[in-house]
Amino acid sequence: MLDRGKSKLLIELFLIASILLISTPALATSETMLELLKILRDNDSLSNSECNLLYKTATAENEQMKGIKQLVKKEIKEEIVTINKNSEWTNKIKLNGDMRLRYEWKIKDGSEDRSRGRIRYHLAVITKPLDKLEVSVGLASGGGDLRSTNQSFDITFSAKGINLDYVYYAQYKFNDNLVAITGKFKRKPYLWQTTDLMWDSDINPEGLSVNYTSPNELGTTFVNGGLWVLEENSGSEDDPYMMFGQLGHKFSSGNVYGTVAGTYYSFSELNALGDIVTDGSNTDYQFDSMSLSGEVGLKNAFGSGAEAALFADFVKNTDTDTAADTGYSLGFKIGKSAWDFKYIYVDLEANAWLDILPDSDRFDGLTGVDGHEFIFNYDLMKNLTFGLDYYNIDNALGVKQDVIQVDVLVKF
Repeated sequence: MLDRGKSKLLIELFLIASILLISTPALATSETMLELLKILRDNDSLSNSECNLLYKTATAENEQMKGIKQLVKKEIKEEIVTINKNSEWTNKIKLNGDMRLRYEWKIKDGSEDRSRGRIRYHLAVITKPLDKLEVSVGLASGGGDLRSTNQSFDITFSAKGINLDYVYYAQYKFNDNLVAITGKFKRKPYLWQTTDLMWDSDINPEGLSVNYTSPNELGTTFVNGGLWVLEENSGSEDDPYMMFGQLGHKFSSGNVYGTVAGTYYSFSELNALGDIVTDGSNTDYQFDSMSLSGEVGLKNAFGSGAEAALFADFVKNTDTDTAADTGYSLGFKIGKSAWDFKYIYVDLEANAWLDILPDSDRFDGLTGVDGHEFIFNYDLMKNLTFGLDYYNIDNALGVKQDVIQVDVLVKF
């Protein structure tokens, strides 16, 4: 048995330890205190009366600690409510975009082979100031090319440009069926087609569009329309523009699904575009065109869990006096989980479509071409995709061009 002086010292040390443990909730537990009391008693360091006294103290302090914890929890909960209330604006803002690294080889008859590294960057800030109103502003790499936001690695480490090019629009949702948008916006939600026969994927039109959908027993019928501005002519009141109307239908039955749509395009005042009216492959500036697009697919194709589909696009210029007035694309795609493969055959005659609009990677975006495209994508992980794209194209003069593109795409 220890003398009274040492016993008093142990009691004081125990009380100090208890206070420290209570002030540090992550370490303080009644079990720890009681275990310490048991060791002191078994070693005859404390008498039974001293042990009982400290046990009551520990129990009281434990009850006090429970009260403190409850108070802290209440204060934390109130603080979280306050933070959420003051941060409601964060629920109205979204960021999305992507960055793509590309290495490209281009081989063309009669020209030097070319290879280059390229980068593309998109960033969009989307806000909802009202429940039915969505407003966005977007930045993109690149220059003034309407069909590309790529920047090449060149000019000795030079700075690369950023433009207000990606999207900047105001979109209003009247109800579950009708949506309208104005500004510069993504084309696909307002004009459905299966391939880039007519429209390069980087083109974001400017003007006004509407989308109307009507669910029914056969699927969903949709109507798209728009007035898209091509140029503002300061020297004339006749500004170049285009209008279109599209009627389509989506359906699904078991594992089978599909979409079909017909579109009519009307172009006005194209001559006012001056030197940029075409890229040089059109021989007629008259364009009023109609197109048909369709896709039919099968989920769980061949019982493998893969998804497969056939698709086609057709376009005819109804306003030209030349014979080279049609174009079409045919293809198929198949994909499963992390990968997908697509094949497209294209035949686009010289005056079937305005040549500043088709895929810029297919023989430099010109019309009067035909050939093949093979596309393979593989998801390395979430939001990170490896891509391979190969074009084998001939123009109307028999000149051949091969393009190989290797991409790494990061989405956020």
